[in-house]
Amino acid sequence: MARRRKKRKTKSNRWIGWVVCLVFLLAALYYYRPWEYFEEDVFTHDSQWPYKDETSGRPYSRGYDGIDISRHQGRIHWEVLSKNRDIQLIYVKATEGRRHKDSRYAEYIREARKAGFKVGSYHFLRKGSGKEQFEHFRKVVDRGKQDILPMVDVEAKGTRGMSRSEIQKILKEFVTEAKAYYGKSPVIYSNEAYYKKYLSPEFDNYYLFIANYNRKPVLPGKVKYDLWQYSEKGRVRGIWTWVDLIRLASGRRVRDLEI
Repeated sequence: MARRRKKRKTKSNRWIGWVVCLVFLLAALYYYRPWEYFEEDVFTHDSQWPYKDETSGRPYSRGYDGIDISRHQGRIHWEVLSKNRDIQLIYVKATEGRRHKDSRYAEYIREARKAGFKVGSYHFLRKGSGKEQFEHFRKVVDRGKQDILPMVDVEAKGTRGMSRSEIQKILKEFVTEAKAYYGKSPVIYSNEAYYKKYLSPEFDNYYLFIANYNRKPVLPGKVKYDLWQYSEKGRVRGIWTWVDLIRLASGRRVRDLEI
C-alpha cells in the first residue's frame, strides 16, 4: 500500500510540474507575442511591385494637402511624385507594436526628403507597453530626418479586445515618452467614431488627425481636428496603388506641425 501511495504522489507531482511549466509558457507567449514576427508587415514585396497602375480608370485626385504611405503602396515613382505641387506633407509608417518595422520605411523617408517633401513618421499602436513601443519607434526613426511631429495611429485593428482604460493607458505611455524625447506631444490619429468612444475627452488637447470618408469630422464639444484623412481611395501620379489623402484643417498650416 505504501508503494502505491508513493507512485500516486509521484504522478501528482508530475502533473503539478506540467501545470507550472504551462503557466510559465503561456505567460511568456503573452509577453513576447512571437506571432507578431509573422504578421503581414514583416514580409516584403518585390522591389518592382506593383507592375502596373492598379488605380487606372479613375481620375486623379485633387484638393488634398498630403498623403500617408506604408509598404502597401509598393514601388513609388518618386521622379513623378516629386513634381506634385498639392503635397505639402507626407507621413510614412515606421513601426508597429514592439517589434515591427515597415519594410519600405527607410526607402520612403530617404526618397521623400530627396524630393523636397516635409515628412513625418508614424507608429501603429498595438497591445503591450506604450513605453516599449515608443522605444522601438525611437530606435527606428532618425529624429534629425523629421520635419513634422511624429504621429501615433490608434484604431480598432490594433486594439481589438482591449478595454477603453487599457487603450488609454498604453497611448498615454507612448505620448508621454514621445513628448519627453521630441519636446512636443505627437499627433494622434484615429477615425471619428473610435475617437469619440475610446479617446475623448482625455486626449482632446492633443494634435488630432481624424479620419472620416463621408464628411468633415465633428468632434465632441469645442474640440477641433488638425488633420483630416478624407479618403483612402486617392489616385496620385507616381503611386500605382490607392493612397490615403490628407487635408489640413481650416486655419492650419504645415508649420504648425513642425518639430
